[in-house]
Amino acid sequence: MIDSIYTGVTGVQSHQTRLNVISNNVANINTIGFKSGRASFADVMSRTLDAGRPARGPVASTNPRQSGLGVGVSSIDTMQTQGALQTTESETDLAIQGEGFFILGTAGERVYTRDGSFSLDLHGRLYDPATGLVVQGTAAAANGVFGAELQDIVVPLDRESRAEATTMVAISGNLDASAKADGAGVWDTTTRLGLPARVVSEPAPGFPLDLSGLEPAGLQVKLDDGDQARSATLNIPGRVYAERADLVETLNAQVSANGTLRNRVFFTTDDSGALVLRSVPGGSQVTLSVEDAATGDSVAGRLGFASGAVARGASLAATDGLNALANIGAALTDGDVLRFSGVKPTGEAFDGRFVFEAGQSDTVQDLLTAVENVYGGVRADIDPDTGRLTLTDTASGDRVTGFDLRFSLLDTGPKSGIFGNEPPYEYSTTARIYDAQGESHTLTLRFVRSVVSNEWNWTASVDGITPDQGHSGKAVFNADGTLRSFASADGSRLSFTPAKGAPPIQLTLDAAATGQLGGLTQFVSASTASVREQDGRASGSLVGVSVESDGSIVGLFSNGSTENLARVAMAAFANPGGMRQIGSNMFVQTQSSGRPVVGAAENGIQGSIVSGALEMSNVDLATEFTNMVVTQRGFQASARSITTSDELLNEVVNLKR
Repeated sequence: MIDSIYTGVTGVQSHQTRLNVISNNVANINTIGFKSGRASFADVMSRTLDAGRPARGPVASTNPRQSGLGVGVSSIDTMQTQGALQTTESETDLAIQGEGFFILGTAGERVYTRDGSFSLDLHGRLYDPATGLVVQGTAAAANGVFGAELQDIVVPLDRESRAEATTMVAISGNLDASAKADGAGVWDTTTRLGLPARVVSEPAPGFPLDLSGLEPAGLQVKLDDGDQARSATLNIPGRVYAERADLVETLNAQVSANGTLRNRVFFTTDDSGALVLRSVPGGSQVTLSVEDAATGDSVAGRLGFASGAVARGASLAATDGLNALANIGAALTDGDVLRFSGVKPTGEAFDGRFVFEAGQSDTVQDLLTAVENVYGGVRADIDPDTGRLTLTDTASGDRVTGFDLRFSLLDTGPKSGIFGNEPPYEYSTTARIYDAQGESHTLTLRFVRSVVSNEWNWTASVDGITPDQGHSGKAVFNADGTLRSFASADGSRLSFTPAKGAPPIQLTLDAAATGQLGGLTQFVSASTASVREQDGRASGSLVGVSVESDGSIVGLFSNGSTENLARVAMAAFANPGGMRQIGSNMFVQTQSSGRPVVGAAENGIQGSIVSGALEMSNVDLATEFTNMVVTQRGFQASARSITTSDELLNEVVNLKR
């Protein structure tokens, strides 16, 4: 009888232990990284009253007779299940999604936790403020590669990001195909046709041409087109020019960069290889000259120009070839068509075509004859004073007035083009680039619509100065608006030497996506071409950190760059439930848990790290309250068995009176 009391006691004790576990779970419902416990029961060894007997003939076997001695707590398990994540406002708060533990402490004594409420101390160490233990991980080398040795994570708060010189500029966006698409290549009754003023180098300079000793400023160009006198000084870069095309492109880039004479004069070469400066407007009223600016070097002489010599344009003669016109921007070739159309004073429309053929139909008179034949009854001429096309009635001899006439070019062969009344469309964009010292410079890209269809001329300047190389070129587009080619005239990368002692900047202008969308395009849409990306940067100081999902601590710098500083290490155990709790949300390894496998999140360790979040307790209150009720009933039932046994013992005692 006494055994039943002790059996009931085991039930009371076991349920009390289970209630302790449940109470601990409920108490830690809001403990960061807490893992709930679970108490499991097992019966105590039974007392055997009869071992049972085997079967004998017709008599069957008998079962053993055993009397249990109660219940005991077989295990208290830590449930290493995932807790919910709660976001915070601190980048150094870390949570683990999946398996793994943070490592705290030193090489001699390490503990493990799921509580990632970390902070940075005044030395930049990532640590647990509750215990003072430092988070362990690996440091990153200067190239961003992480080491293998486990050590205290230290964020260098005084770290600076070095400056990087720009080496690549990515250009994308649109150049408007309709913006003055005909304005740069259309003649009408107001157009002044004439011969350009031409200044020719005599003798022609030889190449390579060494101009490395030039002063920064040198060649002054003056133009009077009959309406306005203009003057500009071209700052020719002092260097060696290997080819004549390189020099011509540099001179034209200077004209474009200066602005005053842009689209009014340009440099070219003639059939003999001589250097030619010519005007865009033509006619006898146009004068053009070059001379040395106020420097000690005869720049004009070194280029082969007679300083101060004035060249004058000329009026047209009927026998002049069309390609001699100042209005021809790129020579007409066989098969090119000048289409003309208009309206007579009577309101009658007319439309005609003139086909250019060298040696057959290539003079001004040939074009005038084509107009006369289509219009009918008129003589076409060029006014020697104004350069404008006139029509005279052959019957009356009177000048025809009130008619409209327009010419446009249909280019059928090698690239040709004509200048109209309006200057070619221009579009400019600027961007910041950097030298090796972190000094910023302004890169200006100017795109000018060529008189040749689907072609744009571009020039580049840095801080208003023409770069040493790669400063000009052409952007050529396919008929569908995609880019065919984008290259500098000299085939070089853009090279610019900063003024404050930094090494030269060598950068590539990349318009990308040749033949495809995504780079520079030419569609009928607003011009949006710009520098979308450049890889240079100024120096910067550390302004913040972020933690990636693999535990990488990335430094955020004031110049917009990022660098790997360190990486949080994680440990995984074969049996995490076998770890021993030591308080403060910490665990230590045991023989049951096995040795830790140390690695990086998402790389050897299956878990990932979430920055700006903490893992909450995995306690389920509904489950705990249910277990509490069941435990309470078990406790009450065990206690009731004790009181019942006591009453029976009391009856036994009362048998003797």
